[in-house]
Amino acid sequence: MTALLTGFEAHKAARFRGLVVGQLVRAARSDPEPGLLHLFLLPPAPGKTRFALYETAQPLNLEVPVPEAIRQVLETLHSSAGDPRRVPGGDQRWRSVDVARQGLYLGSGARFAGIVPGRTGTTIARLVDQTALYVSLDTHRRPVALHASQPMIFNDVPVAAIDNIPVAKEPPFALIDTVVGFLR
Repeated sequence: MTALLTGFEAHKAARFRGLVVGQLVRAARSDPEPGLLHLFLLPPAPGKTRFALYETAQPLNLEVPVPEAIRQVLETLHSSAGDPRRVPGGDQRWRSVDVARQGLYLGSGARFAGIVPGRTGTTIARLVDQTALYVSLDTHRRPVALHASQPMIFNDVPVAAIDNIPVAKEPPFALIDTVVGFLR
């Protein structure tokens, strides 16, 4: 998957990143629990042309320090044969999209409840090609902050890359980066 993403020409890669952010926005609008998420790309069925993007959630103990959370998450993933879809207590909605578990791992992220006034929540993610994503929704569930470390096109609007993604150097990204490295 990493080779595929890095092999896209610039415009196609920017569109793809926008599609991933669109998936993150749709999922965040459905009132998911805060926690860890994993993104997958399902290739089209034979004779079809449409890929499907989906995510699955993994339980995350938010009451422990980040190093312990990393240890717990990696231990759970290891005992689940490295497949976040097999994690005990994990989100099973993926089964309606990818019954045969053919989706390719695309990246991981974390979703947080709104702590900033006027925002209902924030999602951060790292794709397997190392692109960092940051999305916050307002109280009407519209994106008010969209940032990516690589250019993207979201809803046909170009969004320039930024060098300093909010929280990219903070502990939540340490967890996500460790998980992405493990699952790659």
